[in-house]
Amino acid sequence: MIPTTDLIYNYDYAKRLYQNDDSFEEAWQRIVRIGADFEKIYEEYINRILKAIVKYSGFSWEEYAEDFLPIYLVDSKPSFVHPLTLTVDEDPKVMLSDFIYQLAHRNMYFGFKDDELRDKCFRLVADQVLEDLGLQQKREKEWDLGGKTVKEYLGK
Repeated sequence: MIPTTDLIYNYDYAKRLYQNDDSFEEAWQRIVRIGADFEKIYEEYINRILKAIVKYSGFSWEEYAEDFLPIYLVDSKPSFVHPLTLTVDEDPKVMLSDFIYQLAHRNMYFGFKDDELRDKCFRLVADQVLEDLGLQQKREKEWDLGGKTVKEYLGK
């Protein structure tokens, strides 16, 4: 089962996380403006992204995610996974890459021996998904996710 997702604009949540000295009202307008642009990319790619993450991670969404996965848009760094909170960025490729990384994190949340291995696995899956979408050039990787999943490499 692939979870349904939606981009959420929550004024109070975004304001609570906002850490800049500038007016939050201006930041809120930025969130809404960038979010509207990102929604077009999100709608085009979300189903392919969610399916590709499972394909390369080897972990089903049911293991660590609910049927519905809200994605909150904010103007504070860094993005984080619980609840999935995505920092807006003027560069849509940077925002999409961060989004895919956070989704990979959500899909493979537990069971890593150390943070370095965990982050490597998230990045490998995110990079492979970006390659599949044609948004990143192929790079030489230590693990070939075309032949085995992260789960298989980890022996799970």
